[in-house]
Amino acid sequence: RSVQGKLKLKVSASSILHTSLRSMASYQTGTFDCCAEPGGMGLCLRAHFCPCTVWGDINARAGAPGGFAAGCCGLVCCEAFTGPGGIFYKAFMVMEAAKKTGVDESCGHAICCSCCFCGVCYGMQVWRELELKGIKAPGQQEME
Repeated sequence: RSVQGKLKLKVSASSILHTSLRSMASYQTGTFDCCAEPGGMGLCLRAHFCPCTVWGDINARAGAPGGFAAGCCGLVCCEAFTGPGGIFYKAFMVMEAAKKTGVDESCGHAICCSCCFCGVCYGMQVWRELELKGIKAPGQQEME
């Protein structure tokens, strides 16, 4: 009887944990859904051959300082002159994007995904989330 009581307790705790994890906001596409829509193959090619433009879009859409130029050029400069500085810059952009999209993202996860082999795929995942949520970069103002 004591074994059955313990088993029931474990099942209850497991179901509570599973329910709470489902209620947290997460990305609508997977990290390795590289050719998923929106973006598709075009985003995949762009992210692999000119990733700074994808990160520029993320920075602009997230409303981070400097918009597209800071996201694109800032990332190139950080990676060229400081090496690991680019990892932290990407993590900063992801955290800003997470605020806009409502995704529950930790700084540690953002840093790890930005520095390992899946950094390009992770950037595409964040870009797609911003696109799916309809978050666009602020429009350019025109003089009247």
